[in-house]
Amino acid sequence: MKNASRSVAWAGIAPLATLLLLALAAAAPLWGPGLLNTRGGGDSPFLLMRTHQLVANLQDKVFPARWMPDAAYGLGYPFFSYYAALPYYVASSFHLVGLGMLTSIKLTPTLFAAAAAVTMYGWSRGVLRGRASAWLAAVAYTFVPFHLVNVYVRGDSLSEFAAFAFYPLILWGLDRLAAQPSLKCALMPSLAYAGLIVTHNVSALIFSPFVLLYVAFHLVRAVTAERHQRRAGIASRHLLLILPVALALLLSAWFWLPALAETDEVQLTAQTTGYFTYANHFRGRDLIQPGLVFNYSTDAVSGSPFAMGLLHALLTGAGVLFGLFTFLPSRSGAGRVGERFPGARESGSCARLPLLGLALGAVLLSTWMVTPLSRPLWERLPLLQLVQFPWRFLSVQALFASPLIGFPVSYLASRRRWVGWAAALALGAALLTTALGGLDVDFLPISAADVTTDRLQLYELFTGNIGSTSR
Repeated sequence: MKNASRSVAWAGIAPLATLLLLALAAAAPLWGPGLLNTRGGGDSPFLLMRTHQLVANLQDKVFPARWMPDAAYGLGYPFFSYYAALPYYVASSFHLVGLGMLTSIKLTPTLFAAAAAVTMYGWSRGVLRGRASAWLAAVAYTFVPFHLVNVYVRGDSLSEFAAFAFYPLILWGLDRLAAQPSLKCALMPSLAYAGLIVTHNVSALIFSPFVLLYVAFHLVRAVTAERHQRRAGIASRHLLLILPVALALLLSAWFWLPALAETDEVQLTAQTTGYFTYANHFRGRDLIQPGLVFNYSTDAVSGSPFAMGLLHALLTGAGVLFGLFTFLPSRSGAGRVGERFPGARESGSCARLPLLGLALGAVLLSTWMVTPLSRPLWERLPLLQLVQFPWRFLSVQALFASPLIGFPVSYLASRRRWVGWAAALALGAALLTTALGGLDVDFLPISAADVTTDRLQLYELFTGNIGSTSR
């Protein structure tokens, strides 16, 4: 019995332990001497200014911070009023307890990389009902190129990188709330959704419609189930699914409410004009990089890194095809997954098919938003133009594509567990290799002594990036 108990415990711990190690591998290139050099050093020093100024606020007991007191050549700049800054609070906290500024900045994305892997594994375990398939989904999510691009190419997009940890946590919480409607279960998705809003408001903007779609999906399933069981009066409990959205908005109101109230006092036109016009950033034929090893270069010859990796695209396509073949009825009448794939019924795939179908639709919708085919929607929804870059929807695509990538493995594991794990390990190794194999990192020779108010103001003067914004 003891050996059996240890075996079960190890089976539960090993996937999480390996995922944490893989997340450390994804963040390891950050830990070189100095500060990561991105785009010729233009963007990554923003992290220094933002963290430095947030530390200055916290040392002066100003919370929540809304103002960069030393930015704009010392005149001050309302950066934190409009840029969600939870990851910078994390980095500032590390610095305030004694860690160096550079160490604090590097440790923050490392922790969020681990959090993204763990939350995706947790959500996928519920969707796929299998450890091997959920493990592969988490690996795919950790090493999806756009996730790494936010750190190794864009440099200053710490908040957008951190948002990856909250996406699956929100959906995981909503799944648990749908299974057991209660105020206690509503707390997790509420905090996660509020966390996303104060981590990266643009990511919250593009993800909110998908959250509402997810809530509507669970509500419809709940009402349908009640009707089939001929039970009345119970479906009202499922209205608690709406609570996390409302509660999250209340919990994050300290950030977004002053920003909305003061829009007449600031200039926001630069956010949606010039380089930041959405029409400049659609992806058509360049939606998928042609090379197997992802190329992070930003030069015109190499193409754009703001695209899908070839292996991720192929595995997502395979998952979509496998899903379509599973969902659609066959001519012979064997339209159920349990009839087509013996063993899938035991693995729980039958019960999860509607959820996987929703993931499939979300992948198609988010991909469509990246292409010029969605231009009419971008033209007609003013708030959508604040997203600036259509390729930001690659983050939502990665979220819903990950369980689809793991879906075929759930079938293999239902037939032979070791076959499922063999496939997951092989594909996971391939995803890691193709994602990290193209990284060529460089570092700026910056030390803690260089992070001072005077030097940060000189950086503003030299680059013209006032208050760590692009223009």
